[in-house]
Amino acid sequence: MVEAHLRRIDQVNPELNAIVSLRPEAAIAEAVEVDRAVRAGADRLPLAGVPFTVKDVIAASGVPMTAGTPLLKDFVPRLDATAVARLREAGAILLGKSNCPEFAMFGYTRNSLFGATRNPLGPVTVGGSSGGECAAVATCCSALGVGTDFGGSVRWPAHCTGILALRPTVGLVPRTGQLPAPSLDEPLAPSEATLQGQVQVIGQLARTVEDLELALLVMAGPDGIDPLAVEIGPGRSSQVHVGRAAVWDGPVRPGVRADVSTVVRDAAGALAEQGAEVSEESPTMLERAVSLYSELRDLDRLRDVRGLIRGRESQVGEDVRAAVSAAEEAERTAPDTDPAPLWEERERLRADFLSYLDRHAVLLMAVATVPPYDPDGPGPEVNGREQGMWDVLAPCRLISLLGVPAATVPYGRSSDGLPIGVQVVGRPFREDEVLAVARALMRSAG
Repeated sequence: MVEAHLRRIDQVNPELNAIVSLRPEAAIAEAVEVDRAVRAGADRLPLAGVPFTVKDVIAASGVPMTAGTPLLKDFVPRLDATAVARLREAGAILLGKSNCPEFAMFGYTRNSLFGATRNPLGPVTVGGSSGGECAAVATCCSALGVGTDFGGSVRWPAHCTGILALRPTVGLVPRTGQLPAPSLDEPLAPSEATLQGQVQVIGQLARTVEDLELALLVMAGPDGIDPLAVEIGPGRSSQVHVGRAAVWDGPVRPGVRADVSTVVRDAAGALAEQGAEVSEESPTMLERAVSLYSELRDLDRLRDVRGLIRGRESQVGEDVRAAVSAAEEAERTAPDTDPAPLWEERERLRADFLSYLDRHAVLLMAVATVPPYDPDGPGPEVNGREQGMWDVLAPCRLISLLGVPAATVPYGRSSDGLPIGVQVVGRPFREDEVLAVARALMRSAG
């Protein structure tokens, strides 16, 4: 299995530029050990021999962790991220690291260290920031992907490449071992003082629902380091039937393109045909969540990234320098804002949304406002208005703010033949319901 995936990487990765750090000799040596363990009767290796890749902002012992920036080109962690360690303990075999934008800060996948990752489906964006991971999984260079999701970083590139992604509930999978972090001291622990530290998660990418679920079961559970990780084991989606759901056309601003909404509506219709009661009740509280995410994000002023690059700003790429410069200018000129009222508003919105989900169990909505688009062409438009990157990601960002689980499920095609994913949003720690609906949609989509 490992050798077959390494051959596939040799075949397609030179053009894709999805995997940026490969460990073929070590992977084959580990495969030999797994073979021996299986022959000896090992019964605790649920992922025996499964080749996987990891986004380059997640730690793996002895493997470079560059975060796509020249500043960290020589940084090699001593410790695995908790999620990576658990996959390896389950018998999975790490092939290497995948490309991402610097510090995973942007919704595309290119950086000044490794360049750009191409979408295997054609001259459209591969998305980001887990774009390298999605391209690797989509082209069978990797059987399973591990990425991070702050404002849509596993869901959006999965939408762009036609694969599945899961953003777990905050606290289900330990977030230990990822960047940005307050420092490079290991184990890399998430900040508790920023929006990113509160809502960014480690998520899974795969080509089947079963693979997503198996990886989640292995990765879940507290590690004694991440303060938000809890002892709640995810249920099995095969044992769940979701009889209630809701469908939403998405936030009025920035809006959602008509062909994206059509695919979401088609998915809702398919769920209804399988026996679910699908409500049209609009989650009105989510309209405010779009702008509240941005307001809280702006108050962070990129604190963790600024701390990591302080005094070495010349060693990062132009996009990061520009973002840091804008954050520092805002800090100097913007009026002081007390974040407490904004966090209180977030809790009120979350309570309202959880009450909504208690009535409907899951919500079907867009992953992004548009399908994947040519990054070198004109900006995408919705209702005659050009969409910026954060507009495109608004449906993902508002769900991130509320800390609930969400999956991207490839379901339809755009008016120009590009993949469109449906976002399946669920109740906290009810990934089994989210994945049960994902399974139903995959059956319907064929």
